[in-house]
Amino acid sequence: MKSKFISLISVLSALSVVIFACSSTPSTEAAHTELPQSNDAQPTAATESTALPNDSGIKDIQTYPDRMEYHDHVKVVPTPTGDLPPVFGAHFASWQNCGIYDQPVELGDALHSLEHGAVWLTYRSDLPKDQVTELQNLAQGHGYVLMSPYVLQKSDVVLTAWGVQLVIDSLPDDRIGPFIAFYEQGPQNPEPGAPCDGAIGSPIK
Repeated sequence: MKSKFISLISVLSALSVVIFACSSTPSTEAAHTELPQSNDAQPTAATESTALPNDSGIKDIQTYPDRMEYHDHVKVVPTPTGDLPPVFGAHFASWQNCGIYDQPVELGDALHSLEHGAVWLTYRSDLPKDQVTELQNLAQGHGYVLMSPYVLQKSDVVLTAWGVQLVIDSLPDDRIGPFIAFYEQGPQNPEPGAPCDGAIGSPIK
């Protein structure tokens, strides 16, 4: 009888230890809900967007995917190695006032103008004066057109908007007017309503 009583006490003692241990350890579910959420668990924004479709109806337009880092403000913009103006990129905090220039403009300022919805009409530095005048007539009167020579350029004219470009090897070309009409403050504009005046540069027209 005594041995049965001792055995019963031993069993009850062991059972109490198990119950205490279980009640002291939180369940997996409780531990999960009480932990703070990690930033690593949140979905991250894509760094690259899809290139715009060419909905302009203008032939030979190239469009390029945007990236978040292209919108950064920097103090130094590297000189491009190719013969075409960049279609976007990290740029100066200031922008180039839109209008017509007969001298090259700072790339870092021009890129910022593109971000504000401008069309940048560039031409090769040795383009005949009469053709330059015709281009000026097309650009004049547009509040979001920036026109300037581009030293590295080999084609007669390159039309550039943010993420969009049309290369014109020789003039005349009837796509210039439609490009300006469609892309000046057009669908590619990352910052609708941003100004293209009140900053850097004094256009001749």
